[in-house]
Amino acid sequence: MDNTKETVTKSKSTGGEKLAWASGGMTENLAMNTMPTLSYNIFNIGMGISPFVIAFAMSASKFIEGFSDTFFGSLSDNTRSRFGRRRPWIFVGAFLLAAFFLAMWFPQEVVTFLGFDPLSPAVTMFGHAFTAQDLYFIIAVSFFFVVVAIWQMPFAALGLEMEDDYTERTKLQTYKQIFSYTIGILISSAYLIAVVLGKGKAGAEVSGAQHLAVFIAIAIVFFGVIPAIFCKERSAAVTAKQEKVPFLPSLIETFKSRPFILLMASLFFVYVALFFMIPLLGYIHMYHVGSDGMHTILNWSWKQPFNFAIQETFVTHKELAGYLGVYTGVLQPATQILTVIVLGRVAKYFDKRTVLIGGSLIAIIGYLSSWLFFSPNYYFLAVLPPVIINIGLAACWPLIGAFTADICDYDELRTGARREGMYTAVCGFLIKLAIALVMLVAGAVLIYIGVDGANPVITFEKMFQVRIMYAIIPTVAMVGTIVLIWKYPLTKQKVFEIQQQLAEKRAAKLMNN
Repeated sequence: MDNTKETVTKSKSTGGEKLAWASGGMTENLAMNTMPTLSYNIFNIGMGISPFVIAFAMSASKFIEGFSDTFFGSLSDNTRSRFGRRRPWIFVGAFLLAAFFLAMWFPQEVVTFLGFDPLSPAVTMFGHAFTAQDLYFIIAVSFFFVVVAIWQMPFAALGLEMEDDYTERTKLQTYKQIFSYTIGILISSAYLIAVVLGKGKAGAEVSGAQHLAVFIAIAIVFFGVIPAIFCKERSAAVTAKQEKVPFLPSLIETFKSRPFILLMASLFFVYVALFFMIPLLGYIHMYHVGSDGMHTILNWSWKQPFNFAIQETFVTHKELAGYLGVYTGVLQPATQILTVIVLGRVAKYFDKRTVLIGGSLIAIIGYLSSWLFFSPNYYFLAVLPPVIINIGLAACWPLIGAFTADICDYDELRTGARREGMYTAVCGFLIKLAIALVMLVAGAVLIYIGVDGANPVITFEKMFQVRIMYAIIPTVAMVGTIVLIWKYPLTKQKVFEIQQQLAEKRAAKLMNN
């Protein structure tokens, strides 16, 4: 008899609970990616904040966030309340998240209100004169990403404990990705939306981004509280009797898990590839692919959503970059949603390692294709590399949570404790460490090519070097992912065996009690 089939369990959560938890993917994506996506277009080109300051703020926030992740992850594991371990933090965190999100988008206004000149030098560090606006921006970004941990760590941990079945875990994560990719259309189109909302006003894209931030903050609250209200904590009966695990021993124990270390090392390279790409993409669109002149575009207005036309019209290089963002923002989530739907359908037939390796290979094709498709002569082809890359990565993202849930089973068998919060936190810390390091490097690259202050001028030679780095560095990183995940030991059959042993241990414990 096939032992694999014997150990498969039924879904523990209803369809409504799956959708309720998965809808939190909208809050997660809005909170994590809106600011990085718009950072250089709005804060550098719009406000004149140096790329060095932006990279410094993002990197510093990631280091701080890494420690806040582990703290709030452990706090979530050790919370005991009549509402559960995760749900109280998710509910409160959604409101805090929205408030601190808004604070990031008004540096000039807040600094002026406090009585300081936003552009006056305040302090010199690392050879750079930081203005009052710069310091506010760094502080606001750092506090925001600390608050992210209050909501995100319990939310992610709740998802890890909702399902036991190997395949259902992957399906649950794919549902979240569908919500995440859907709101990704807004995020990818955010720059053009900001330009349209602010048209006719001083600092058009800045004013538009501030108006957009208000709507996004409302969405963060709405979708952020849904998991807390409609989801149940399935492991509450078990964890209520579980002894609290002190922070430091729990952290040390997490790093003793070989499968977890291999998974984190492979994902480190995935995030190196992704976040090295993001800051460079906008500049390639704006200063290599784009140009002021007559271009054939899709003419559409949100005021008349059912009226549109494809026509040739005069647009600036900034507007053309915005249109490319919109085209990418529609194609990318659409193809990603199709990818995760297919993944959900076929998940039971494939080992997760195989899917992750396949997705990495597709991403490599996307990075290398950028050399051909980023062309000023055929600007519309510029949407293809990011779309191909994210089709590949769409096969990777749902697996992070599914892999981590399997590792939590392995950890329970080894230590006797369920520590989804700590594993989620350490996973987040290592990912954010990768993001911080890559953003520092990407910021240094932008300084090197001459991007400093508003409306920079970039030479052909420097842009040529940026395009080479865009194609080669992420490709090397994805090869590193493939090599490391190949060594990952928790195969599909191994996970089934672990769950069988856990079921036997739990049954024996109940009999003894």
